[in-house]
Amino acid sequence: MFITVKRHEREKQELIGAGNRLTDAILKSTDQGLFLLDAKDKVVPPVSQSLAGLFRRQDFTNLTFEKLLAPIVTAKTLTVVRNHIAQLLAGAPRDDAAAAHDPAAATNPLGDIDVRLTNPDGSFETAHYSFEFDAIVIPHEPRVWLVRVTDITARVQATRELEDLRSQVQTQGEILRGVLQMGGARFGGFMQKTDSSMKIIATVLKKPAREADAFRGKLQETLDEVDRIRREAAAFKLTALEGAARVFEDALQDLRMRSALSGSDFLPLAVKLDQLYGQFELVKSLTTAAAPVRDPDAASQGPLMTNNGTQIIEAPKFTFAAAEPKAVPGAHRSAPAGSLDSTLQALTAHVAQEHDKQVNLESCGLQLIPMRYQAAIKNVAIQLIRNAVMHGIEPPAAREAAGKLASGTLRLEFRLREDNYELLFEDDGCGIVPDQVRATAIARGVITSEAAARMRDREAIKLIFKSRFTTLASSSSDTTHGTGMSMVRRYIHEAGGKIALASLPGHETRFKITLPAVPAADVRVA
Repeated sequence: MFITVKRHEREKQELIGAGNRLTDAILKSTDQGLFLLDAKDKVVPPVSQSLAGLFRRQDFTNLTFEKLLAPIVTAKTLTVVRNHIAQLLAGAPRDDAAAAHDPAAATNPLGDIDVRLTNPDGSFETAHYSFEFDAIVIPHEPRVWLVRVTDITARVQATRELEDLRSQVQTQGEILRGVLQMGGARFGGFMQKTDSSMKIIATVLKKPAREADAFRGKLQETLDEVDRIRREAAAFKLTALEGAARVFEDALQDLRMRSALSGSDFLPLAVKLDQLYGQFELVKSLTTAAAPVRDPDAASQGPLMTNNGTQIIEAPKFTFAAAEPKAVPGAHRSAPAGSLDSTLQALTAHVAQEHDKQVNLESCGLQLIPMRYQAAIKNVAIQLIRNAVMHGIEPPAAREAAGKLASGTLRLEFRLREDNYELLFEDDGCGIVPDQVRATAIARGVITSEAAARMRDREAIKLIFKSRFTTLASSSSDTTHGTGMSMVRRYIHEAGGKIALASLPGHETRFKITLPAVPAADVRVA
């Protein structure tokens, strides 16, 4: 039977059509982002339908891989991307056997990268993407690579949570081993001394200082206490507590090596001190102190004495037990040492003393912050407090002249809503004057005078979130001027949230931060 040319062409077209339909079905149904990358580093259509959602764009025509990633990754990551693609395009395809003998050939630096995505409403969210490259070699055809993009955010978050749990279990084991090897009394003594050192550190860092010798003195006193904590933790093999103490100690040593010191140099220590407090609080939560154990019949006999008449001080005995579940306290509560409340209280007092101001911080609801947001909110709160004390709260004399109390007030509240979370921060200071913001922004080169003139007052005050905006004069001792409020915006956007600002000149400034709800399985609070 002979096949005519026309029939042959028809069957050929049918096969091509069937192949194209199958390809379209795969590209529409797969969750992975799929596309081809040619030898000139260009994206070759067609691409999978999910690619638009992954990259928040529709057009991929004549797009290089570098330009595809440039809007969603950092400059550092983009350098890694550029180098990897250059090596990929320059090298010959490797087979599995070659990769097995050469581990470097199988290394993929883009297996897990952080991306920052823009939402339709202008907010941002962060995710983790994995990129895999498979060379496709067809005889007599230019070489291409199949690129697979997978959203691995959930897997990365689950891994981190597992690491947190593993760390807690490890700490439990270390405590048990320490108690068994050293004895309950000695472990109890360690806990008492460490708690005392923590309080000393907090007191020392609150001390006002103006002269170089005073700053050096604060550093040395803090170093002595941190060194004691680190050595004691090492003796009990409490690796997490020892590590946090070492990080804090290294930061103190770095300050010690500087030729000149100012109060602002101590501000970054708040985060590292909070980490040290957090590790100590974990140890405390896993140990329960009991009253000293003595023979009840000896109670009426008075204190024990040696033969030469010296009183014997008995070491208290401690029992070890699993921590009891903690009930969520009320909205207003005292701040236990090591909590976020106490860290922020200490920071407020320190910055106020450095700037000769009187400031009180009222906070509530911080114990309700989900684990996912704790780091971001801590960083945001530190920046907002620092900014409010330095720029918002007036000196006591100026406040009294304006009919206010000499002491300013900051209010920080975290609360749960039906479908999201809110962080509210306000101060009763001088407020933000739109014209002053415009003038400063123009002088700093943040915006042109023409653009500033077109801005409404509500838009103008938002210029404080721009990088390089600051009302402080240039200072060689503080290289972070103009970054504080831009960092606040970055932290919030990276968490997928939004920030709103309102101010009444002469009276108050208010920030409202909205964060998306987290899945029920992720709602773990401090």
